[in-house]
Amino acid sequence: MEFFKHLNYSLGNEDWNVEEQALRVNPGDTVVCVTASGDRPLHLLMTDCAEIISIDMNHIQNYLLELKLAAISQLDFDKYLAFLGCTPCSHRMSMFMQLKSSLSPDASRFWLRNPKMIARGIIYQGMIERITNYGGKFLHLLRRKKIKKLLAFTDLDEQREFIQQHWDTPFWRKLFETLINPKFSRLLLNDPGLNLYTEYASKPGIYINQRMTRYLNHHLARKSPLLQLILTGKVIPDAYFPYLTEDGYNKIRRDSSRLKFMTGNIVEYLNKHKDSHIDCFSLSDIASYMPQETFEVLLRGIQYSARPGARFCMREFISKRYIPAELKAVFHRETSLEQKLELEETNFVYRFMVGEIRK
Repeated sequence: MEFFKHLNYSLGNEDWNVEEQALRVNPGDTVVCVTASGDRPLHLLMTDCAEIISIDMNHIQNYLLELKLAAISQLDFDKYLAFLGCTPCSHRMSMFMQLKSSLSPDASRFWLRNPKMIARGIIYQGMIERITNYGGKFLHLLRRKKIKKLLAFTDLDEQREFIQQHWDTPFWRKLFETLINPKFSRLLLNDPGLNLYTEYASKPGIYINQRMTRYLNHHLARKSPLLQLILTGKVIPDAYFPYLTEDGYNKIRRDSSRLKFMTGNIVEYLNKHKDSHIDCFSLSDIASYMPQETFEVLLRGIQYSARPGARFCMREFISKRYIPAELKAVFHRETSLEQKLELEETNFVYRFMVGEIRK
């Protein structure tokens, strides 16, 4: 699939504070996760787990993880942020030349073939981030003053009043419905999670705007990286993920040797490793990228490879997967926690499957 041959995600947008509550990682745990933008395995390095196995079908996403790890290990904090693209910098390629010896030969060759990505700040060079950057410029033309005001609020009651009276207008709702429509969006991004499996919401634009409005009635806009990407194409420091903070940076630097990453199909990996050795499954929203029958194969792999009492956290966008009756006793879902995390998740589009493996 062409989607897996490009850098699709470079910043990431899933909330580690939510993930941490779901997984409850303990010292000595073995964790399996999806690489994606690399933020998930980096955040797991902030815990005291013994081993992290990070898998992605897209080798370029693993090259990105390598690059972020090299920057963390070899640059001081301010240079690290500048290199990634969080702060201005005019000499990122010279910084990269200092880092490339830490990369695998394949990763080094890939980044040398794509110097513009490095020079522009890699954290905003994924396909998603580039599209939201263009979208943010377009929305800036339409709603510059409103966007600026929305992101300036520090009082939730004031923001809620603004949303009700000035933000959530018929024009705004229609704009979202039009722009985030599978017939239109697939021309910009052939993302299966947005365009292929849409059982939960046949009109993603309406669904996303409803979720966004609900989020804004409970949380400040300045705390949501996803919202800021949509509206401006950039993320302000108030919404930085933990791996972009000095505390997170220092924790990750302690021992990155616990992290192993590979290119492959995580469904196949879990079904080949039936030795019940995994304590936590951090699986992002991969359910959104597969039909129900493949999802059930994934569940079987989790069942085989999990230790008794292992924790799982799966997100879902607009697909509609379910745990079949014969596996419900194995996958003990914590519905009250799922509802809590759904309300707290700064990436407001997701629903959750969270719980414990009982076997």
